[in-house]
Amino acid sequence: TKKALLTSALALTLSSSMLVGTTFAWFTDSVTSTGNKIVAGTLKVDLELLGKDGWKSIKESKAPIFNYDNWEPGYTDVKILKVENEGSLALKWKAKFVSDEELSALANVIDVYVNPSETELTYPTDRTVIGAGYEYVGTVADFVNTIEETTYGTLKADGETGDEAYLGIALKMQESAGNEYQGMSLGDFDIQIVATQLAYEGDSFGTDYDEDASLNFAPVSNANELKIALANKEENIVLTQDIIVDQNFTVDYDVHIDGAGYTLCRTDGTALMTLATNEPTIYTGNIFTVKAGKTFTIENVTMDGGAVWSGEVNATLGRGTVNTGVVATGAMISTEGNANVVLGEDVVLQNHGSNSAVISLATRGNGTLTINGAKILNNSVTNGAVIWLGGATIMNDGEISGNSGTLGGIFRSVDSYGSYNVSVTVNGGKITHNTAPTGGVIWSGNSLTVTFAGGEIAYNHATSGGGVVWGGSSDKYYITGDVQIHHNTAGELGNVFRMNHFKYPSLEMTGGKVYDNTCEATPYAFYCINDYVKLTGGELKDDVLYTGGVDFTMGNTVIDGIVHFDLSTNHKRVLLAENYNTLRFTVADNAEHYANVHFVPAEGYVYSEGDEAKLVCMNEGYETYWDTATGTFRLRAK
Repeated sequence: TKKALLTSALALTLSSSMLVGTTFAWFTDSVTSTGNKIVAGTLKVDLELLGKDGWKSIKESKAPIFNYDNWEPGYTDVKILKVENEGSLALKWKAKFVSDEELSALANVIDVYVNPSETELTYPTDRTVIGAGYEYVGTVADFVNTIEETTYGTLKADGETGDEAYLGIALKMQESAGNEYQGMSLGDFDIQIVATQLAYEGDSFGTDYDEDASLNFAPVSNANELKIALANKEENIVLTQDIIVDQNFTVDYDVHIDGAGYTLCRTDGTALMTLATNEPTIYTGNIFTVKAGKTFTIENVTMDGGAVWSGEVNATLGRGTVNTGVVATGAMISTEGNANVVLGEDVVLQNHGSNSAVISLATRGNGTLTINGAKILNNSVTNGAVIWLGGATIMNDGEISGNSGTLGGIFRSVDSYGSYNVSVTVNGGKITHNTAPTGGVIWSGNSLTVTFAGGEIAYNHATSGGGVVWGGSSDKYYITGDVQIHHNTAGELGNVFRMNHFKYPSLEMTGGKVYDNTCEATPYAFYCINDYVKLTGGELKDDVLYTGGVDFTMGNTVIDGIVHFDLSTNHKRVLLAENYNTLRFTVADNAEHYANVHFVPAEGYVYSEGDEAKLVCMNEGYETYWDTATGTFRLRAK
């Protein structure tokens, strides 16, 4: 068994000089404090066992300390341990029993007694440990995979008085244990010490800056230990080394995983070998499955799908698209029902090559994905997109780059008629260099709500159309805040932002900047058909095609591009907000269109001479004029 000890070490040295001077008319003076230094402390704990030859560290040992195979009723085994602080920071510690297997019924009849002490312990002279400072804490079955308040302590820094503590552990088989336990094996378990900072060292404001440091965490070093920690409902799990994933991990409670900078990977680059067949076996299914109603939070970890990209470099992705590595069959993270996934700081999801999404939110499950600084990089999905959007995604910070899909480079939304929350909200971060045949970032089924409120969406590409968005029926799109959408491209069908279904999607722009987006087939970066479009803020430098529309509202958006109206006789008006900027526009070359198109001012508008000059008709031979009879601006031949 492994003696898994959580240790951490930091080393940081900073030298600086500080010059403080006071200058008057003729008098000068200065004082210099040299060699100023900041050195980060170290947190390091050791565990020693008292044996015939004195104390011996078992930190690196693989040998069990309880190792006897002739247990009988009344038999008692006692071990004396020393917990030692080998670092420069005071710490608090707890001990627990952990097991990566299911213990036998024998665990129910072996009692556990503990004796934590600040002074050195010796072995009891007899097996009557009760009354000799040892306290009963339950059976092995009760105690395994838990942390008991009776097995804890604090240690001052190495070299100070109080830098070591002692722990006696006694196991005793109950006298009432019957014949059914004869020949039974308990199963392996480990003794583990976990440690963290103690509110002891002070700064300018006191000693309480680290008083919230918690011992409520479970260190794991391999896939089986991670499975056990999840099975035991450990709320805080910390990785202590890289882990090769060989199974699906079920999350059926609220959990927080800190990867501590390590990697969860499908392979370490060499094939896993089965003992039976000696053939390569690499796990390709779902890595995490989050049950309905539960919240899965992960941070500071890299999840690597094992794909290896080769072949000709794709100009948008900046990498090859041929996967010579692991081809996954499942997602990295999959949810059921209204589960919640939170990707925190320093999370990287990368190198996933599959026909399954990297993250799959349950279809119409009203679940959520929150991205708080994570990076989703260099993934390719051959059936859909990187994120299956069965719920809501909120991106507050982070980066999504170098990804490709077949229906949406990043998001593929499911049809969501009804009360389902299927949405994308981008408040910050970067979404760049992603590609798909249609929808370089988003491919929508219908009824999707998208809010671009911050961050940057740039250099994405669709080979056919929708360099950023390939919209669906009843979609709602909002461009607001300080978002920047620029240098996205589309191919043969054109249009970076394409809304082209028949159940009246809508686009509202109240802020942000949209510029330098281009497409091969048409000059129009924005293509809107049967849409409600409302432009009342922000800056739009790209051309817009508005055809077959319902209502187009022009307000304070600064438009450097040209809006082309291809309005039918049924949808022939443009609404003007109370305050509107200059609009350069063209109208489809059709006499009926010229006669019917009209601009309707806001309620309460009073015409002023020259207002028509803000509505600049770019069609040769036509101009805008104020029609007193209808109270609208219309077109006429010059």
